[in-house]
Amino acid sequence: MSIRFVEKLEQLHNRCVDMAALVQGAVEQAAQAVLSCRPEVANAVLDNEAQIDAEEVKIERAAIDLLALHQPTPTDLRTVFAIVKINSDLERIGDCAYNIAQMVPSFIGRSADLPPDLKSMVEATLRQVNDTTRCLGISDLTLANEVCRGDDLVDALYHQLYQDLQAGMVADTQRVPADLALIMVAKNLERIADHCTNIAEEVVFLVRGQIIRHVH
Repeated sequence: MSIRFVEKLEQLHNRCVDMAALVQGAVEQAAQAVLSCRPEVANAVLDNEAQIDAEEVKIERAAIDLLALHQPTPTDLRTVFAIVKINSDLERIGDCAYNIAQMVPSFIGRSADLPPDLKSMVEATLRQVNDTTRCLGISDLTLANEVCRGDDLVDALYHQLYQDLQAGMVADTQRVPADLALIMVAKNLERIADHCTNIAEEVVFLVRGQIIRHVH
């Protein structure tokens, strides 16, 4: 394989890592907006969504160009396809952060009594995103496995929170608009954790060539 191809492949991977950092920042801002109930922080997430979308398209085009202009080995072909899939999951995480930010105005004034499980879910999801960015950057299989295991905690918190908020809305109908917004926040946090798991699985595929989607 030519030195030029190797350089371009490394640049593609680095752009994907930069994309992960960009998306991580959006998730962190969305989490801050939820926990503080501050719409101005949420607006920053909304304003930056177009940048994430544009970068996703650029990475995909660069990957297509790389395949079109070169004849990569099976190993390098595997790397390009994995990066394309990771890039897609990163963009979807950005979409989830955007969705979360949109919900913040619906529960302004609730910062003092946000459900404890929601706060725990935010913290767990932030850990997932942080670990995902790190394992992608350094191809760390230990971190990738931790991300896959961490998804179970986020799922459990989501199901408990959903049940609690549903019961609260039945008991007090005035809570319905705000609690529905909180459920949407929780659902998007759960989806972020799912996308993180997908990325961690692709990191394992990148390093070992092993598909673990249906293993754990």
